[in-house]
Amino acid sequence: MTTAAAGVDRALALEVHNLTVTYDEAPAPALAGVSFSLAKGECLLLIGPSGCGKSTLAMAIAGILPRSIEARVEGEIRLAPEFQAPGKIGYVFQDPDLQFCMHRVDDELAFGLENLCVSRDEMPARMQSALTSVGLEVGLRERHNRFSGGMKQKLAVASALAMDADLVLFDEPTANLDPDSRRHVYDVIRRLKEAGKTVVVIEHRYEPFLAIADAVVELAPGGRLKARHRPEDAPRRPRRYRHRSATVRDGEAPVLEARGLSLRYGHRDVWRDIQVAVRPGEWLAVLGPNGAGKSSLLEVLAGLRRPTAGQVWYRGKEIRQMSAKARYGRIAYAFQNPEYQFLYERVADEIAGRVLGDEVPDDVERELEAFGLAGCAQLSPFGISQGQKRRLAMAVMMRQGADVWLVDEPTYGQDEASERAILDRLDALCEAGKAVIAVTHDLELVAAHADRVMVLADGGVLYDGPPEDLLRDRELLRRARLDEMAPVEEAGARGARGEAGHAPLAAPAEAPPTGGRAKAPLVRWHPDVKAVALLCVAAVALCARTFAAEGWMWALVGALSFGFGWLSPLQMAKRLSPLLLIYAVYLWAFAANAAAPAGAHVVHWLWFDLSGYGALQGLLVVLRTFATVVLAYVLVATTDGTEFMVGLSQSFHLAPKLSYGAMAGTGFLGRFRHDLDVFRMARRVRGREGWWILRPVRYALPLLAQSIRVSERLAIAMEARGFFGPPAERWDQRTYWRRIPLRAADVVAAGIVVAAAIACLVAP
Repeated sequence: MTTAAAGVDRALALEVHNLTVTYDEAPAPALAGVSFSLAKGECLLLIGPSGCGKSTLAMAIAGILPRSIEARVEGEIRLAPEFQAPGKIGYVFQDPDLQFCMHRVDDELAFGLENLCVSRDEMPARMQSALTSVGLEVGLRERHNRFSGGMKQKLAVASALAMDADLVLFDEPTANLDPDSRRHVYDVIRRLKEAGKTVVVIEHRYEPFLAIADAVVELAPGGRLKARHRPEDAPRRPRRYRHRSATVRDGEAPVLEARGLSLRYGHRDVWRDIQVAVRPGEWLAVLGPNGAGKSSLLEVLAGLRRPTAGQVWYRGKEIRQMSAKARYGRIAYAFQNPEYQFLYERVADEIAGRVLGDEVPDDVERELEAFGLAGCAQLSPFGISQGQKRRLAMAVMMRQGADVWLVDEPTYGQDEASERAILDRLDALCEAGKAVIAVTHDLELVAAHADRVMVLADGGVLYDGPPEDLLRDRELLRRARLDEMAPVEEAGARGARGEAGHAPLAAPAEAPPTGGRAKAPLVRWHPDVKAVALLCVAAVALCARTFAAEGWMWALVGALSFGFGWLSPLQMAKRLSPLLLIYAVYLWAFAANAAAPAGAHVVHWLWFDLSGYGALQGLLVVLRTFATVVLAYVLVATTDGTEFMVGLSQSFHLAPKLSYGAMAGTGFLGRFRHDLDVFRMARRVRGREGWWILRPVRYALPLLAQSIRVSERLAIAMEARGFFGPPAERWDQRTYWRRIPLRAADVVAAGIVVAAAIACLVAP
């Protein structure tokens, strides 16, 4: 494939000619002979069934294929010259987690600007403008791993907008967004086009974009071009069929019930005093704005997350009193992110719930066909499209014989046929006397399928009743940010109100906000100089051979930890307590096995020779080695990981691809606790948690695989934001949002600390 400007009409943004893309080991091309063109300033709407290659086409246009993802690419993509510079093509990924390169909101927004060498003084205004454009009011220093799926989607869009790209590719930008947020995305794309930007939008629910689009390209299954439409002639998704007949059994006791539920994260109440009851045959829809805690409510109802207050009962029995096997045999659960539920490396194995051979059983083939996954049996569940992943997760869940079905965004990323297949299955479950609780932002789904709807917003339940009454109450819909027809609010009004329990966006600042509290001296120390100094102190600590030297060394360690690091002794003890058992065993081993000198008192017990000499020698070793552990804890507790990596490039001129790449590659460490919790939940739901003693072995491989996937995705996201060429190769070919100055005082302080450690060795 060639990507060039030669021969391109100056009025054209891009030309795609006979483009064919085949992924490694794939049995067929993802795209086959696709050709079309797009003029500058136009908006192209790309539509087609799930898995037809829409995302592949977008990644090829952005240059991610084949630069970052291995694939055989044939044909030609010609870009206008001004679109070929780094950062001139913005990309909003289908999965927002795939796009994030940094850990904090301001760093995430600044990363692309740094690669474009935007002046640091210009960054705050561009950050604020991007966040305001998508209606995301959060603090600049907040960590996005705590955001809801919809809030992450907004941040992903804002990150692309901040770069002010000339060609912007949106891959399902409204997925997982509440109606209010969807209107903001429509408005953002409309204003981009009015500003002369060229835009490509991939969407399944594309009707609102037809008023913006200049052309519609429709792909067919197999990645072939089906048609190019004028917006007024584009096919419309049919309106949902009328409401199904209610199947709730009058007078029956609830199959799942909860009273007085409350949930708190840190110091913030997510929701309070929630009452839920669902009866056999009932479909309950849970609506609410992004960040209202809808997914968390499902996790609590499933017994996957413990509420702050209240209890959940299944058929009159408190679910915490049920064994995991009994609970998840009766309560089925589908996560919002389908990848969390996958246990195997092939799609067919996921459906079967076991590792199959080369032959796929007929019942598995029928299930694949029913969910639009024919031909995917031998593929990795992590390598198929996002819509296919959702269908696979639903297919796996629906092979259970549960009484209650908890599903989070069941129709996310689905075309009309796939959506109908999922909803037909859920309807059939209700008709068979099962109960369905579904979190959704889709008001049409609610009107066509739900028997009852509960609106979760403002920390509680705003409404619980028939869907038709809710849909007629425009004031309530506006309050819950569910009104599809309400006008887009001005930024000032939204900023004053804040978003779903989050603080309004901080005002722009000339530097990253630092908060009002004073920082400990060790926190203010240059992170990389500090690391070198503490490493040297640890090396010196290992050389101590007397209790006097150990005493002085521990006095220094204590001074660094509490006097200069301002760390909590109680918090440190809690964090390091698991190591105490290891060191106790270590001390016993010395006391019981050390060769005592002649004349030393030895106690013979069983097959051990216990001696005071061995105990003292063991205590010296424990004190030496544990001092290094404490110093490592001090480094981690007083060092911002991003500042550490950025400092390597700014102060020590390390190539950014090494420092930032290391930060991206180790990004899974920050997600470790989250991923571990999710894996536990997923395996409990699938009945594969196993004995506790074997869980570390069971989790090791999937966690390793997850870390590799996260690292690969981060590398792709970084390149999509202009992190290649000079900005990645040379430290001085990019700007920096965070300034990590190397001061003489930092080096002097390091020398003093290391000299003090050496003095401890020779102290009397």
